[in-house]
Amino acid sequence: MSQIRHIMVIDDDPSIRRLIELILRHEGYRLSLLGSAVGILERARADRPELIITDLMMPQLNGLQLLHVLKAEPDLADIPVILITGAGQQSQVDLALALGATTCLYKPFAQAQFIAAVRTALAGGALSGGDEHAA
Repeated sequence: MSQIRHIMVIDDDPSIRRLIELILRHEGYRLSLLGSAVGILERARADRPELIITDLMMPQLNGLQLLHVLKAEPDLADIPVILITGAGQQSQVDLALALGATTCLYKPFAQAQFIAAVRTALAGGALSGGDEHAA
């Protein structure tokens, strides 16, 4: 029997959180669902997720700030991060990838594309540029 993988999902939009929750629970993952990245260091240390999925644009602490904070912490820096974002934010996506995001997905994303990105990130891989950026 394999271990149930733990994923933390951070998005200020409840409908996006719910959509991601439905997809990932159907795939058998254990989830921590957050509406804000505020307090992320404490929560990540307590929950020990194997992957973080976060929106790029959020109030208070956005996805880029979250990446910067996580990657500066030696005990959290290795957690892969998938960012999800709306179209038209390519410069921020490029910066997110430079800061250490595993990949960025544009909304709306196909369910199969999303699941593939999650599986790749959990396997320790990074998606190469191209398809994951397609809307």
